[in-house]
Amino acid sequence: MRMRACVLGSGSGGNSGYVEGREGALLLDAGLPWSRVRRELQEIGADPGRIKAILITHEHGDHCSFAGEVASQLGCPIYATAGTLAGMAWALEGLKLDLRPFTAGDAFQIGGFMVKTFPVFHDAADPCGYIIREGERCLGLVTDLGVLTRTVLEHLQECDAVILEANHDLEMLRTGPYPWELKQRIRSEVGHLSNDAAGEALAELARRGRLKVALLAHLSRYNNKPELALQTVKEYLNGRAEVLLTWQDRRSAVIEL
Repeated sequence: MRMRACVLGSGSGGNSGYVEGREGALLLDAGLPWSRVRRELQEIGADPGRIKAILITHEHGDHCSFAGEVASQLGCPIYATAGTLAGMAWALEGLKLDLRPFTAGDAFQIGGFMVKTFPVFHDAADPCGYIIREGERCLGLVTDLGVLTRTVLEHLQECDAVILEANHDLEMLRTGPYPWELKQRIRSEVGHLSNDAAGEALAELARRGRLKVALLAHLSRYNNKPELALQTVKEYLNGRAEVLLTWQDRRSAVIEL
C-alpha cells in the first residue's frame, strides 16, 4: 500500500486530516465532530479502526474541540506538546483518555510511522508542526503560523507533500471587514500565512527539496478566495509541483505518495 493523505476539512470552522500507510493511519487534528470524520473516512474507503493516534497541532478550538470525542470513539491516544494538552484540557474534561505529551523537536514512532515535530510561531501555548514518514515517503503538516522560519523550511525539505496554510490575500485582508487589531494579529509573526508567503515557501521547497504536491489549508472565509489562493501559489511554483485546495465543508482530493 502506498502512503496516502486527505484533508477531511480545513478552516476556522474545524480542521482535521488523515494519513495512512502500510501499518496503520493517523488523524491530524480533531476540530471536526466524529460524525463528520467517520463519514469522510467512509467515503474515501478508509477504515477508522486503522487509526493509531491523533496528532494535535495546538489548542485552538478549530483544531482540538472534538479531540476527546474522536479519541474515545477510536480508542486511540492523543499526541500533543505538554503546553497544548494543558491548553486543551477543556476539550478532554471528564474523559478517560491516553494522553501522550512531548516537547516540540521530539521524534517518535507510531506504528509504521516515524513522526518528527518542530515548533512554529502562532499565538497558542506551545504549537508545533509534524513531519510524518513511512519508508521513503514523507508528509508535512504546517497550519496556523505567522512566519515560516528557516528551521521549519529545513524540516519541510524532506517532504514529498505538504499541507500548508494559505490563509489570506494581503489586499483582501487590508480592505476587509475585520477590526484593525485583528488584521494586525493575522499579519503578525504569530498570526497566519498569506497566499504570497505560502507561495514563496513552496517555490523554495520545490527548488531545493523533493516537493511534489501541496495542499493549501485554512483559507479564510472573508479574506481569501479559493481561486485566488490557487492562482497565487501556482504562479510562484510555475509548474514545479501540483497544488490542490482544501475546503471547510468537504474533504480534499486524496493524494498518494
